[in-house]
Amino acid sequence: MRMNNRWAMLALAAALGVTGASAGVMGQAIEPAASKLRGDLAQVLRDAKPEQLVQVYVVMREQASRDEIGRIARLGNKEAQRQAMRDLLKPLAARSQADVLTLLNQAASSGAVESIRPLWLHNLIGVRATAEVIVGLAQREDVAYVAHDPPRGVEVLPVLPAEGGAIAEIECGVDLMGAPRVWSEFGITGRGVVVGMIDTGMCATHPDLRNQVWVNTGEIPNNNIDDDNNGYVDDVNGWNFENGNGNISDLNGHGTHTSGTVAGDGTNGTQTGMAPDASIMTLKFWNSFSGEQTVWDSIQYGVDNGAHVLSASLGWPHSTNPNRPMWRSICENAMAAGVVVIFAAGNEGNCCRPTDAVRTPGDVPDMITVGATDCNDNLASFSSVGPVTWSNIPPYNDWPYPPGKPKPTISAPGVNTKSTSNNCSGYINLSGTSMATPHVAGAVALMLEADPSLDHFAVKDILQATALDLGEPGRDNFFGAGRVDAYEAVAAALGGGIPMRLQTSRFVAGVNGDAEVFRATPGQTVAFIYSTRGLGSTYIPQLDVTIDLASPALAGIRTADVDGYALLRKRVPPGTQGVRVWMQAAEFQRKSNVVEQVIE
Repeated sequence: MRMNNRWAMLALAAALGVTGASAGVMGQAIEPAASKLRGDLAQVLRDAKPEQLVQVYVVMREQASRDEIGRIARLGNKEAQRQAMRDLLKPLAARSQADVLTLLNQAASSGAVESIRPLWLHNLIGVRATAEVIVGLAQREDVAYVAHDPPRGVEVLPVLPAEGGAIAEIECGVDLMGAPRVWSEFGITGRGVVVGMIDTGMCATHPDLRNQVWVNTGEIPNNNIDDDNNGYVDDVNGWNFENGNGNISDLNGHGTHTSGTVAGDGTNGTQTGMAPDASIMTLKFWNSFSGEQTVWDSIQYGVDNGAHVLSASLGWPHSTNPNRPMWRSICENAMAAGVVVIFAAGNEGNCCRPTDAVRTPGDVPDMITVGATDCNDNLASFSSVGPVTWSNIPPYNDWPYPPGKPKPTISAPGVNTKSTSNNCSGYINLSGTSMATPHVAGAVALMLEADPSLDHFAVKDILQATALDLGEPGRDNFFGAGRVDAYEAVAAALGGGIPMRLQTSRFVAGVNGDAEVFRATPGQTVAFIYSTRGLGSTYIPQLDVTIDLASPALAGIRTADVDGYALLRKRVPPGTQGVRVWMQAAEFQRKSNVVEQVIE
């Protein structure tokens, strides 16, 4: 890519070691690029000293088509999906980033650039660079925009103190969710399942965790060589994205605690883990609200290196202005690759209702977002409640409020949770949706041992279908579908009870609305049925099925393709603003879950 103006050439000069433009000159240089400098970045660059390095990420203009991502998500084979995502996204990033990376590597030799971190799961490059270099990057035609990733110095993962109470030998959440029954009746303990824990690290020598530490068999420890050519040197047990090395030790304690809730085996006295034979891949992020890209890096590492589940007890409040479209793209790409992705809802309670209490990326519509209960199935006072909306977030502009997208997805115990301590021998009690999330990740590890073919969407559907309904009947914005029942979820997974999934786009009066069905029987006829009267139970003789709707009407009939996919696209009648609609899809003699929508 040829840079075609004076100020872009100034950045190239910086890359070659010619630095030190005056503040006035730099101020003039910023103006042509200002439209592509997101947030407060333009002012930050105006105020920056000539040799000051500013943390940014550079988003490339060329991105993968969402239609292509959707096609991969429907392949129906998780490993094929993972490889297809690599085959699509890695070459795209390598090709489109090549010129920018050359420029940045040249600039690094002069000290104008540090910490170059290319990402392919979404096509971007993280970097610390001088204002001159950043302005030059923003001038390029192949760059969509440059965003500031500012240091805020506030921890993402503050923990809530335990609230007292007796602790059993088997941690109460593990017991309540039925994990011991899964171990004893099914002989399932999470064997063979890799859970990527995006957190503050882990004490790998804790007696309850040392046998559950994931080992990268392609890497020879401590030889300073990237033996498996995955881009990381000595990533034996995971990676530290805060410091850029393989040291996964946990100084904070949060990561050791959450890891223990997934896989602690009770060697030292308390059975803290849901899936005591699962493997923990430790992905240490920068525990600061300036660490967004370190989480994206962690997600990509998990996708690229074989994690089956990604669990993250973290999130960005909307008040910190996270890049919500970027989070959604990266998380949806990981889901499309066949990985189960789970994030905490947050500890804001109902602080920011109606639509801003749930943190990003827990607000991603398809995310398995976890709220917290106590071990008496009461809602935790701190658990963030929904709904969420994306109506003002381009390019998505969906899930308008009211009613918005219900959140959380599911709930699990997260009050007074006893788990492993980073003193590397004992236990500590903590509370938060941070503690609820690994309970769910551990339950998912059990489900995946039962049926390794389950993808993110199948897991989500089973969790919701088998949950213990709490609060208002049906799904709500406090408990989601209810508290996870690991025993029933594993039983459903063993029985092949994977429900057909109906997904609907935003319904807008006067324009087309889409309803999509996944995991139908290939070649089977699928009926799309709706009601404006709400839930009920109605037998439809023509289809020989019973529908969970009152006074249902037929929207259309389609035939599922070879991937079990069917699409109904219809024009929404004008004049139907504010009409609440319940929709269901059914195969002849088979039915799916009900999805509630509202026509604007």
